[in-house]
Amino acid sequence: MNPTPANSFVKQIPNLVTLSNLACGLIGITMVMQGHLVDGFFMMVLGAIMDFFDGAVARLLKANSPLGLQLDSLADVVTFGVLPGLIWREEMQMQGYCSTGFCINNYVWLLIPLAAAYRLAKFNVDTRQTTGFIGVPTPITGIALGSWALISASFTEAGMEGYPMLQWIANPIIDIRWVLDSFWAWLYMPLIAAYLMTSELPLLAMKFKANDPLNTWKKALFLLALPCLLFGAAMVAVFYFMYVIISVVGNNRVHRQEKV
Repeated sequence: MNPTPANSFVKQIPNLVTLSNLACGLIGITMVMQGHLVDGFFMMVLGAIMDFFDGAVARLLKANSPLGLQLDSLADVVTFGVLPGLIWREEMQMQGYCSTGFCINNYVWLLIPLAAAYRLAKFNVDTRQTTGFIGVPTPITGIALGSWALISASFTEAGMEGYPMLQWIANPIIDIRWVLDSFWAWLYMPLIAAYLMTSELPLLAMKFKANDPLNTWKKALFLLALPCLLFGAAMVAVFYFMYVIISVVGNNRVHRQEKV
């Protein structure tokens, strides 16, 4: 029995949401190329929302498909790989880190989309990642790296023009922006992020299941997310490192307990 046009359209709704994620990435890239790095970051956040809902919509409509899986990965490479990579490149050039001639600073950003592509391809064929992640997920990494534009912009009033609701991030209670906005952070963070994306480290998937020994660690991560607001513009970067540390420690503790 051939599917009706209505059923065919319903099955495509999750793919349309995924394409919205891709559109956010492409628009964000355009904004970054025009010098609007913070706007590009917010398009990435909007893309992350679309990325969350495409899976939820697919499960609701029972429209999961191999095509949707591949399309999701392609969209994520652009939105959470290429876009944060270009934000990184533009920010380094704006800060004068080797803006002319051959310099490694002009190419370090490439590690971000390259590692994102590798991780997403690996995820599609890795049967171990059904209940948790192996390596840091690409969306989390992309948003964390893209948030460095927010960190840098929050140092000046000009950087926060047009964002009156976000003025508070420029005056955090705990200010570590000077560390994250240093030359060494800009140089080495893409390498660190690329390693974490492609590593074999066990990371938490924020899905709660009955009798899951990792639920306690997931709850702890949720509770610790709110205090990250104290760091202002650096809150996303702080949460990123917190997520990695709690995931690794939690998985190792549970693994040891299971061996006893």
